[in-house]
Amino acid sequence: MEIKVPKSTAPRPDLVKVKDSKKGTVTLLEETRLAENQTKESVNLIQVQDGIWKTRWGRAYYGDPITAETNLDAAFSYIKDRGKSTEERQIVAFGSSGTVYMSNDDADTWTTVSGATLTGGNPISALQIDEHLYIANGVDALTRYDGSVLHQYNAISTPTGLTLSRNTLTAGSYNAYYQVSALNEVGETAGCTEVSISINKERNSWVSGESIDLSWTAVTGATRYQIYYSDDSGYETLLGSTTTNSFNDDGSLEPNPYITTPVDDTTEAPKFKHIELSGNRIWGTNDPNNPHRVYFSGVGQFISYFSAYYGGGWVDLEYGGREICVGVANYRTGKGDEVATVLTRTPEGTGSIWQVALDVATSGELTFTLPIPAKIVDYIGCTSHNAIVKAGDKVFFPNINGIFDLGNKEQMYNILVSAETSQAIRPDYRGLNEALLEDMTGYYYDAKLFFSASVNGVENDIIFIYDVERKNWNYFWDFGVKNFFETTDSSYNHHLVYTPTTGNQLVEINEGFDTDFGGAFRTSYVSGLFSFDNRMDAFAKIYQGIVEFGHLKGTVTFEILGIERTRGFRAQSSREYTDTVSTIDFTNTLWSDYMFSEGSTTPVSYSQATLKKRLRVNRRLNRIQFKVSSVAAGTQYSILGVQANGRGIAMNPPNVWRD
Repeated sequence: MEIKVPKSTAPRPDLVKVKDSKKGTVTLLEETRLAENQTKESVNLIQVQDGIWKTRWGRAYYGDPITAETNLDAAFSYIKDRGKSTEERQIVAFGSSGTVYMSNDDADTWTTVSGATLTGGNPISALQIDEHLYIANGVDALTRYDGSVLHQYNAISTPTGLTLSRNTLTAGSYNAYYQVSALNEVGETAGCTEVSISINKERNSWVSGESIDLSWTAVTGATRYQIYYSDDSGYETLLGSTTTNSFNDDGSLEPNPYITTPVDDTTEAPKFKHIELSGNRIWGTNDPNNPHRVYFSGVGQFISYFSAYYGGGWVDLEYGGREICVGVANYRTGKGDEVATVLTRTPEGTGSIWQVALDVATSGELTFTLPIPAKIVDYIGCTSHNAIVKAGDKVFFPNINGIFDLGNKEQMYNILVSAETSQAIRPDYRGLNEALLEDMTGYYYDAKLFFSASVNGVENDIIFIYDVERKNWNYFWDFGVKNFFETTDSSYNHHLVYTPTTGNQLVEINEGFDTDFGGAFRTSYVSGLFSFDNRMDAFAKIYQGIVEFGHLKGTVTFEILGIERTRGFRAQSSREYTDTVSTIDFTNTLWSDYMFSEGSTTPVSYSQATLKKRLRVNRRLNRIQFKVSSVAAGTQYSILGVQANGRGIAMNPPNVWRD
């Protein structure tokens, strides 16, 4: 706030001026404590240029509705045959009934996707890799979409029907015990029922031609089989593996004493809620059945495999402790090395941040990937996996206390720190419905972090924005979303699209739209409540207020409020202003000896780059506040500045201030 105090008793104009709002929305402070570049309220506005408020982007439906659905759970962009001549852009949408739909990039024709049905009504986490869209919802088995159909990771059966037969060997006083398990992309079954056979020689003394043949019933969905052997019942260890349902043990392989027959079946796909790509592996966590567990896949041709045999695996973080895993982010160590970063939470809404590095160990013929977890930040966790957002060199995430970030400590090597970024709007953030914080969603677009959360306790119903470039907050837009995504249509136009909290049609947010679905939306800017100098009892005679609009289109209301000497805080003056549209046209007739054009032209209409309006006040005020608002459809404007002209006056404190 810029104040000029008169140096003489002669009337002289004083100035209270708001030149910009570079500090964004600040609700942490009372309005009487706000500086001129801090804003009390910014409903349906957005920061532009050098920190001025502008009407937010409008909305319109994107594509056609999915008539078979009442609501949608989520939608994502998918590219089939990326980089090939047959490349095809699609949108995959998830209906609340559990049915999955596919459309082209314009979303104008929806087709049901076959292969699997999901449990509707759950948030969806998805990523594209290996020409598949991987889909997780925490209820159903991990699902993949290949551009045509859905494939689901399903548990397989334990092998049965194991039979043994001798080659050259005969029955004798020695016994050989065997078990077989089956592998799929996710894990391994328990070992089958132990089967034994008597032989006349110890296994380590067999010669060429002496062996035992094993065979069993093939298991549907199995990719490999593991064979376990022992010379003592109940102590089988890993002997070898095969891709067929038979195996010949000729005594040449040494059993691995460190790998025993599994007793649990791990072939059922993890039902994690969140998936992420890190180190060219798929990472998943927030599994309701294993809440402390983090899974990782193999690499290369085995990127879709979570089994340890194919380079995948899992690790429990503080198994049985109070923290449970929420989500994974692809980030880096303090040294800059890529690493999976896991965020957890406690029942109180706090938690911690872990990083899981991977090492490789070899045992016999098998090579295993070993996870090495380390807790890097304590007491700061995450409540919502879908609101973990990477922007620039930081990861942003919500917890019960605010929006936090994770990044390097300035001028420090190999040090990662986390701190709250939402101090400016802390009271409003902590006023969000705590029960639905898990449903919060976030997205990074146009150098801004868009977070959608719930105030009403029913669904996400607002959006609040952190401007990464200007490092300020915008609170709030008056609608909520389930998830954001970007797509490019058949005409190569880029779109920011979201899944609505209710309804069966996707919605686009676009800077070029000046309405919401053709209708109005309200906007409101409210400044701080400013005093005129450092004295609490200072008064000023305010003659007028002036507002400067940029490119005003439609109708806005400019209002001045203030604290009077006897009547306290109240509205002082208010007026509506309508845009002034100008037109310009070049003459196409003769001018002297020259003609500019032989054809006719249509005059071009445009809103003025700047439009100043004056509002008379003529009141003695102790404090003053400015408000700009709109409710008419199609209204667009930016606030280039507001000010009040007047002069300081000497007055005794009013009687109403007395005790």
